[in-house]
Amino acid sequence: MNRDVVGMTVTGKRNPGSMERTGSVRRSVANIAGALLAVITFGTLAYHFVEGWNYFDSLYMTVITITTTGYGEIYRMSAGGRIISMLLMFFGIGIFFYAINSFVPLIIERRMEMSAKKLSEIRDHIIVCGFGLMGREIANELPKDRVVIIDSSAEKVSIARENGYLAVLGDATEEEVLEKANVRRAKALIACMSDAANVFTIMAAKDLNPGIYAMAILRSPDAEKKMRRINVDFVLSPYKDTARKVVTTLQKPATVEFIESIMSRQGETLTLEKMEVRVDNKSLKELDLRGRTGSTVVAIERDGRLILPEADTVLQKGDIAYLIGSDEALRRAEKILGSGS
Repeated sequence: MNRDVVGMTVTGKRNPGSMERTGSVRRSVANIAGALLAVITFGTLAYHFVEGWNYFDSLYMTVITITTTGYGEIYRMSAGGRIISMLLMFFGIGIFFYAINSFVPLIIERRMEMSAKKLSEIRDHIIVCGFGLMGREIANELPKDRVVIIDSSAEKVSIARENGYLAVLGDATEEEVLEKANVRRAKALIACMSDAANVFTIMAAKDLNPGIYAMAILRSPDAEKKMRRINVDFVLSPYKDTARKVVTTLQKPATVEFIESIMSRQGETLTLEKMEVRVDNKSLKELDLRGRTGSTVVAIERDGRLILPEADTVLQKGDIAYLIGSDEALRRAEKILGSGS
């Protein structure tokens, strides 16, 4: 991975060419700042000696002249003072605005370097491709320090950065853009763009990082079959899923109430997770997952059948166990189910 990311490689090392450009910009800004200071000093001293004003008033008159503030003359001015004002208008105003234009690129470049450094260091993050209505809602539900936004709109990228997200400007279907988002070290990628863009983005992401968990948010329900032909881990169809939730709410409101109030209650958040069982011929009573980890097995999938477990239910190697608990409790349970200890 040796692609440049705004003057830095994805490994965090500075690009020599970028360092040279940055040094040149800084020297230029230093020269302009010196010229601006010289103009301010000249105006202050000139007003002081020609008009006899104190230094503060002379400085004030110089500043409002070169910044074109337009407050007017603070005292009645002689012909000499007006000549000084005209000189400041001809030369000082130009130098002032040229200085502003010189400072802005340096500030932008500095911010980009800081962003690139953070992107090169981030690990196990979630990449959200598309910062539209869906992308924003998804990002709002995730920890900001673990999210990287990719969008082709400069305005949306700017909004994402203003809201505290790391963001990359570009087409998410391009490998170079995914590299800038450090896709090789990402935990998951959520594609919520057009269906076609989602397909190409997930294919490119899987090629760069085969272990990444890829999720696609569909725009059209008809695209689900096409989406499942690629190596996508999860497909979410807002239209179909909303319809199912509506039907479930009408038919089994208690189920929805459980998910909404218990699974996302305030305080410690509970999560439903599925795990592959590697232990063999051990009962839930023997494992005592609830006592040892704080998580609970709510269902077991075996040979295509769903089993509602009891204390004496024996787990077999290859079972899929569905557990509910906090993130920490589930991590502890995964160690037990994986090692059989």
